[in-house]
Amino acid sequence: MMSATCRYTFDPSTETDAGLQTTWECPHEPHPDSDHCVFHMSRDERAACDVRSEDIVESLRANLQSPDTRVNEYVGADLPHLSFTYQDVNGATNHVLNFRHADIEGLDFTHGRLDQGLILQEATVGRLKFEDATVTGDVEADEVTVRGDVTTDEATFQQDVHFDGAVFQGDVDCDETTFQSDTTFRGATFQGIVHFRNVETNGSSHVLDDHLSFADATFRDDASFRQATFDYVTFEGTQFTAGSDFEHATFEGDARFDGATFQQMADFDEARFADDVSFADVRFVQLAEFRGVEFRGGSRTTNDDVTFEGAVFEREADYKLAKFRYADFKDVAFKGPVNFDRATFTARADCHRVQVDGEFDLVHATFEGEVDFTESSFGDDVVATEATFDGDVTFEHAAFDRLVRFDEARFNEDASFRGATFHGMAAFRGTVFEGEARHLEENASFDEADFHDSATFEAANFTNVSFRETTFQERCDFRQAAFHETATFRLLGGDRDTYVDLTDATIDGGTISQVGGSAIPYDLTRATVGDLQLEGEGNEHELLDSFRFCLTDFDHFDFSNHHAYLERNDWTIHDFTGNEATGQFAVEMTNEIVEETYRKAQDSADAVGDTPASREFEFKHYYYNRKKNLDIILNEYSLNAWGRGKKAASVGLNLFMQVTCGYGNRLPRIAAFTFLLPALFGLLYAFGGPFLTQAGSVLDPGAVDKTALEVLFDNVYYSYISFSTVGYGDINPLGAGARVLAASQGMLNGLFFTLLTFTLFKRVLGGS
Repeated sequence: MMSATCRYTFDPSTETDAGLQTTWECPHEPHPDSDHCVFHMSRDERAACDVRSEDIVESLRANLQSPDTRVNEYVGADLPHLSFTYQDVNGATNHVLNFRHADIEGLDFTHGRLDQGLILQEATVGRLKFEDATVTGDVEADEVTVRGDVTTDEATFQQDVHFDGAVFQGDVDCDETTFQSDTTFRGATFQGIVHFRNVETNGSSHVLDDHLSFADATFRDDASFRQATFDYVTFEGTQFTAGSDFEHATFEGDARFDGATFQQMADFDEARFADDVSFADVRFVQLAEFRGVEFRGGSRTTNDDVTFEGAVFEREADYKLAKFRYADFKDVAFKGPVNFDRATFTARADCHRVQVDGEFDLVHATFEGEVDFTESSFGDDVVATEATFDGDVTFEHAAFDRLVRFDEARFNEDASFRGATFHGMAAFRGTVFEGEARHLEENASFDEADFHDSATFEAANFTNVSFRETTFQERCDFRQAAFHETATFRLLGGDRDTYVDLTDATIDGGTISQVGGSAIPYDLTRATVGDLQLEGEGNEHELLDSFRFCLTDFDHFDFSNHHAYLERNDWTIHDFTGNEATGQFAVEMTNEIVEETYRKAQDSADAVGDTPASREFEFKHYYYNRKKNLDIILNEYSLNAWGRGKKAASVGLNLFMQVTCGYGNRLPRIAAFTFLLPALFGLLYAFGGPFLTQAGSVLDPGAVDKTALEVLFDNVYYSYISFSTVGYGDINPLGAGARVLAASQGMLNGLFFTLLTFTLFKRVLGGS
């Protein structure tokens, strides 16, 4: 006698399903020719009983009308391909179609509508198709295995969809599918090609949950999410063993990729992240493409809009033309090149301890907010040509192993390279360090930095800059640089000689300090020096010898701070002590150049009212003018006789002015000449011979009945009377030489008293 129900039972104790607590018994009527229902008959038995798949579909549809909830349960069924194409699967109740643990050759809802829920937990399905279908109930397919392809093109799932732990052995095509509620593929394995192109996800209103989850999923072949639209989505711990494509995808809510691994190229070109996104601890084994991506971030300003904290990029990372708001790259390891060409950061960027082994490209990048690279390391070239930093910039204690190029970059607020180490050449040509208007702070700081190779700041512009305790191991080039407010140089000697080239630079103020040990040379050729203080530790006597003043413009430079040194060194400023690092200078120190250098120093001393310095520099100016003209006489062969004669006269007059009055700057000298020269003439008169006067000769004092001392006194007296042009007539010249000397003394009186008066008035009134 046939049983009233199918004899099939499912014992969960022998299975892995935890959803069934007790043995499940089939509620369906058996087939007339079998002890089992059409759903649990074996395939051979169905063939023998002529049961077709259409018959099974018809029985299933009939069961949907039953008020009994159990008749929609098909646990453990062994079913052929079930086609519901173009059908409206809608029962009298909302009872779920339960195919838990079933083995189904295929399910096809193409162009159909399924208003019942669908359970495929731990089932095995040959092919699964929902193309252009509408599913209004939940889909529970955790741990399902799909041996063939899955197709949901243009389908709409209105309720939750769960494929947690599912295994998809074929391709998965979900192009243009709409998931209107929470959808999960946690721990799923995709063995074939996966397409989620143009997919749309919305999820429920509880925004703290993920509307779409691929957490811990594994994609063994290419996965494409191109042009997909996500609300809240997570790929945490996901493994992409082949290519992944998110090009032009839109993430309207939070997105998380924490701990994901991309074994092949990851393509996020032109993706849009409208809310916060996290790539923390992600591993990119091959190229990571983020060209033109936009990280707009959400309204939660305390959070990073995008974070890559702890991520590892083993090949190239390309962020060309990317746009960021708050960005976090702390502890990121870039083992290949990184490209931020023309990228834009509109808010803070945290790059603490970033490690970049390949080339770091910041060409034309723009940082509108603060950016911090503290303790970061760069193993290859850093190229930041024409980059713009509108907020504070910090590279403190960063390590640069190779070339660093910030040519024509612009730092509009404070920039700090304090404690940074530059092992390769550092280039800051044309860089602008503008900074804020805080006069008590340096807008640019290179304090305690160490430059192992040459450094160039040619044509750079600084507002306030500091190089305290900075070490330059090679030449440092500041040619044509401009220091608009203050510059502080306190350089330390390194293992090799260094040299600071300030040719054509402009230094409006600041301090240059020479610390103990070997002095570091500074070349100030053609530089403009303002209120600059020069300081020295140790031997101040040699302080200015380490500065090459050549055609230097002293714009209100205060020489009074260095009078003691200048007096000990006879007011010489053009002497320069170089070292092995100094090389070819822009201007050769000829007599003509030295003359012009002292003229400029004189003009500056005049401008600040430093009369002592002005007088001394004027002396040097005329002294080297004579040496210049003498060089022309001796070496200029094209000069004609008349020109040579004029130059010779100029040299002679110059020498006379130097010897007699020091160009009007040696009052004691001209006073001595004026008042002691007659005594010299008196000695000549006293020796007689051709210089004999009526006062007699010390060689024959008896001839005039006097002692030799009286003869000497009378001759000196006669000389002073003749020099002063008084001429009492009590003593007259007798010898021819005496008459010539007497006549010349009258002319010398006018000359020397004029020079004395000239020098005296210069001393009293100042000026040149």
